[in-house]
Amino acid sequence: MGQLSILNDKGDTKVIWDPSNEDEVMAASDQFDALVEKGFIAFAVKKNGQQGTQTKVFDPEAGKIIMVPPIQGG
Repeated sequence: MGQLSILNDKGDTKVIWDPSNEDEVMAASDQFDALVEKGFIAFAVKKNGQQGTQTKVFDPEAGKIIMVPPIQGG
């Protein structure tokens, strides 16, 4: 199972997908793309828990992807 964790003003929202389910993968990919267009930064966390790396491409085999909203200075 894959998990997209979206940090937002409510805490975080989770989108879960099964890599073998094409519809779930497409829905998660669409959500990922929409967030990247809004300026969110994505970090792919490896399944073994090792430190993740920034990514700009949705990977359905990723264990977890954390979406961080754009930071605004003032």
